[in-house]
Amino acid sequence: MSDFTPIFPQELITDILLRLPAKSIGQFRCVSKPWKSLLSNPQFIKSHLARQERSSSSHDQEKLILISSSDNSLVTLTFSSNNSSSSSTNDGVSKKISFSECQENWDKVVGSCNGLVLVLTNKNSKFLINPTTFELVKVPNFPLALDTLASFSMDGFGYDSSSDDYKIVSLSYYDTDNEHEPDCADTFVDVFSLKMRTWRRIEPSPYDHAVPELASGVFLNGAIHWLACDTRSEGTPSVIAAFNLNSEEFVKVPPPSSLDKGKFVFNKLVALEGCLGMVVDQYNGQIDVWIMKDYGAHDSWTKFTVNAPEYADIFKPICQLGEKEVVLEKDGEKLIAYNLTEDSLRDIVVAGIPDMFEDDVVTFTESLLSPSFYGWNDEQHIPEGED
Repeated sequence: MSDFTPIFPQELITDILLRLPAKSIGQFRCVSKPWKSLLSNPQFIKSHLARQERSSSSHDQEKLILISSSDNSLVTLTFSSNNSSSSSTNDGVSKKISFSECQENWDKVVGSCNGLVLVLTNKNSKFLINPTTFELVKVPNFPLALDTLASFSMDGFGYDSSSDDYKIVSLSYYDTDNEHEPDCADTFVDVFSLKMRTWRRIEPSPYDHAVPELASGVFLNGAIHWLACDTRSEGTPSVIAAFNLNSEEFVKVPPPSSLDKGKFVFNKLVALEGCLGMVVDQYNGQIDVWIMKDYGAHDSWTKFTVNAPEYADIFKPICQLGEKEVVLEKDGEKLIAYNLTEDSLRDIVVAGIPDMFEDDVVTFTESLLSPSFYGWNDEQHIPEGED
């Protein structure tokens, strides 16, 4: 089996391989040089990703990535919906992944897209990794980036399908209380193109992003979303500001009509099952989770409520587990499953999960996409192994 056998047409072999999981494809790259060439081809990788997205069940297998607070390691969790009915058995498995070329401490998982994950370090370096193939590249620093000691920043990561490009968007603004920096209230918008391998500073954001929580942007529907305030409108209302990766402009997404427009900037944005969501803490042991079923339609917002007075902390929904449960993250302390039909909570049990972790838990897709997809071969780093 060292080469393509003439018994089967190459088109048939390719079609069979496209149906296999990403990890199996990685193993088959070692079969022969022709197979390695085929299975590393950018068009094959795109086709494989597209097919996996079409054929996979939305609740079949969820994958999360987080940072362990105890040893600063990256940890992936794989949930299976088959194990979501009882707390007496493991809901999934965990695995540490290591990258020997990165000597800095991991600080924040920003977000993921098509199998690529953007992670920041304690020195504000940005790395793109693929937790499935264990590949990593360091994103070049932006010469115009604000001094981190005198400013605040938030990042987002997503895919621009119109230009077939992955983009990192950084919002930053000066700490105007810092006497050593100019009294500048603008929010700078810096965009990094993975395809072009360059940073650009575009027009400042029209909104005030000096919000209570420096949250990462939520990517879906071709845009990265943040909560902000509209200082141009009377009363400075809260807004959902969506940065369109194609036009590279901000637009407003309508919020739930029943929310106080002056206060929902204190809430949290999430992506849940491909929909934009907003988490509202009622501060009485009740958490409201609003979901926009039809993106952009203000009347499509629906709500479910988590009643959890015994926990008395805000939860962040991460993903759905099976048809009835939603995985919630509680303050970097634990993962909890909320049953939508029974209005009940249970602790999620995963062997090897850290006792404490950073609260930026992110879902990711298993894919073959390499962070050096656009020819970053000179910057690519492969880890020595996994723990």
